Amino acid sequence: MQLTRFSDYALRLLMYVARGDGSRPITIAEVGQQFGISHNHLVKVAARLSKLGWISATRGRHGGLQLGPGAERLTIGTILRELEGHKAVIDCDNPPCALNGNCRLKRALDVAEQAFYLALDDVTLADVTGSQTAESIIRLHRDFLNRRSA
Repeated sequence: MQLTRFSDYALRLLMYVARGDGSRPITIAEVGQQFGISHNHLVKVAARLSKLGWISATRGRHGGLQLGPGAERLTIGTILRELEGHKAVIDCDNPPCALNGNCRLKRALDVAEQAFYLALDDVTLADVTGSQTAESIIRLHRDFLNRRSA
């Protein structure tokens, strides 16, 4: 199983916004530069996360992104279920599989997918942005601000 790029970018954006140094809102341009992600992709990701209430976006010169209320308590499982939607790991109908109905693979993969999400239901956004990750993100944010003001 592989996450979509959209989900990958959304997790990076949420993590970065969750652990900015708090001196000012985080901009899409900053996140794009730090992670090498196109502005257009991040605009779409930020719009979706904003619609879900997980971040708040403020337009204008002093605008930017901030974590929405309670978003640090979101589980990674919840985030990925919402962003990935329900797509089967394997599609036995398209193209039609000659083993369809006589194979245990699909069931095994469905069980594995559920286990994947259940394991991530025990991990919050705050958990994955703690200690070393937080320090790294804060350092990236401060470096960005210093380069910008120089």
